[in-house]
Amino acid sequence: MKKPLLLHYYITNRCNARCSFCSIWQEKPKVDADLKDVLDNLRQGRQAGCRFVDFTGGEPLLHPQLPEFLAAAKKLGYITSVTTNCLLFTERAKEIAGLVDLLHFSIDADSAQLHDKIRGCRSYQHVLDSIKTALENKLYPDLLYTYTQENIDAIEGVWELAQKSKLILILDPVFEVCGHDRLHPDIHKKAFDFSKRKGVYLNTAHLILRDRGGNQIRDPLCRAVSSTVVILPDNKLALPCFHRRCNTPAVNGNLKELLRSKDRVEAVDREGKYSFCQGCHINCYFDPTYQFAGGCFMIESMKSKLKYAFTKYLIYRRKLPGK
Repeated sequence: MKKPLLLHYYITNRCNARCSFCSIWQEKPKVDADLKDVLDNLRQGRQAGCRFVDFTGGEPLLHPQLPEFLAAAKKLGYITSVTTNCLLFTERAKEIAGLVDLLHFSIDADSAQLHDKIRGCRSYQHVLDSIKTALENKLYPDLLYTYTQENIDAIEGVWELAQKSKLILILDPVFEVCGHDRLHPDIHKKAFDFSKRKGVYLNTAHLILRDRGGNQIRDPLCRAVSSTVVILPDNKLALPCFHRRCNTPAVNGNLKELLRSKDRVEAVDREGKYSFCQGCHINCYFDPTYQFAGGCFMIESMKSKLKYAFTKYLIYRRKLPGK
């Protein structure tokens, strides 16, 4: 069995936004991950082979101990990642400075009116303020743009904002948890054309996957279980993935053993083959999947990532992750 690549750690399911394309904020009860559990799981996850840890939620900056999680992860040699809606960033930036390798600011339009409508809260100005604060603290966020039919024509101003500060603009297609991609091919075509611009990243493997109708259970591409370890705020392992939790065994300080358990081995055997996997195209699981699956998906994904790395670390001269 291959070693997992990514530890996808949901440290809270609390959120201070109400995004139209996300339902995590509706989850109950509200739970924050325990410090001891996180530290144990980080250590055992690293021993199991994980090289990246993504602290997510909910809104990860709502967890008061996020800086401690990040510091522990860095000491263990992880490449760290955090995505935030920026509502709390300006007041917490100094706590996480130097601890986040891949920082993402969510921005969904080039106007407050549309962005705030999509986010369900007044966060647009917070993003602008956060960019300034980040740069002052030598943090260089990527601007994460989840594109939909509603906002596909509102990218231009965000790209100009990114260019002004030499930040990468990431175009991420919105996904459906259930069923096939509802975005018309013309929407993806617009995103693809825009991705040819300087400083824009779009993993074009996502577009190939969607063009083929997503994951096919008779010939599955998905490697969500093999590539990714998903831990929930209540210290349970999510199998086969966060969005389809068929089985959630308690970790109880035994993550390494749990990753070799019958439950996970069975989930690995069935990854991409469950009935609900038909047509699946959830970005956060297919991104690491491409590295495991090989073929045209891996090649296309690597081409996109090389463009990202060349621009960010050579052209913009940002600090390499993990350094």
